[in-house]
Amino acid sequence: MAGLFFSGAHETGFRRGRTLWIAAAALAATAAIGAPAAHADSASCSVSFPTVHSFPGGFTAEGKVVNTSATPLTGWRVSWTFTRDEKLFSLLTTSWTQTGRNVTATNVSWNGAIAPGGSVNITAVGNSTGGTFGLSNVTCTPL
Repeated sequence: MAGLFFSGAHETGFRRGRTLWIAAAALAATAAIGAPAAHADSASCSVSFPTVHSFPGGFTAEGKVVNTSATPLTGWRVSWTFTRDEKLFSLLTTSWTQTGRNVTATNVSWNGAIAPGGSVNITAVGNSTGGTFGLSNVTCTPL
């Protein structure tokens, strides 16, 4: 049996070809098994309110949720803490709650999917003393 694969100078072209093929197949199988699995990019997002219009007693803030990863988002949640006495009237294009200064908003059925690099606009409308608008602890979480 030892001569089955390597028979030295008497090896035929058929056996040599078969030997090389078996060795290549074994090497490929070993490489495939030993190779680490590719990891999918984790979904991530960011939120900002780049445009704020303040007026006495209120504000409107035009915000944006951005998919910052190479993976499509299938849902998102944003949250923040108002820094003063801001109270929302509406947070357009979201389902939202406000408890004290804490706000949490999630996507609605038609805007949860965001392609990589894509964004969804949201608009906050509310009141506050002196028309202030301030946020802290702003987060965006993929769902």
